[in-house]
Order: sequence, then structure tokens, then C-alpha cells
Amino acid sequence: MHAFYEHHKDSIRFGYRCFDRILLNGLIQPFQQPERVIGFFGTYRNQYPVSRDVLHKIAEQFQNWVKNRAEKWDVPILARSSRRSTR
Repeated sequence: MHAFYEHHKDSIRFGYRCFDRILLNGLIQPFQQPERVIGFFGTYRNQYPVSRDVLHKIAEQFQNWVKNRAEKWDVPILARSSRRSTR
């Protein structure tokens, strides 16, 4: 996590503890297997089949959650930088 922080520290304006948890608790590896993705959405989201529309709605819900939290905590949401990482 220190490499991530060092690389992005100029863009981080808040503590990012939960990002650590997302990485540590995330199921990145299993989600590379289609049957596990389908199983996850069926079990935890009651969504079958998983369509582009379903994924779009989930992304939209997450974006709304981030915007609401930022507003509640009075934290600005910064525009994405146009510079690209050299890594």
C-alpha cells in the first residue's frame, strides 16, 4: 500500500483506510473466472443473468454513494488528471 500511496499522494485528500480493506478483502482473483462472477451476483445480488445493464446500475449506485459521502463529509471530488502514469 505504501507504493500506491507514494504514487498517488498528491491526489489523495483524505485518509484511505477503506481502500486497504477493499484490496485485502476483495475477491479479485476469483472474479477472473466467469462462473464465480455469476455465482457472486446470484448469491449476493440476486441478479441473473448478469448483463451490461446490471453492471451499469451497480456502477451508478456506487458513484452516487461516493458523491453523497463526499457531500456529507464536505470533501471535494477532484477531476481526473490528464497526466498518465509512467508505470
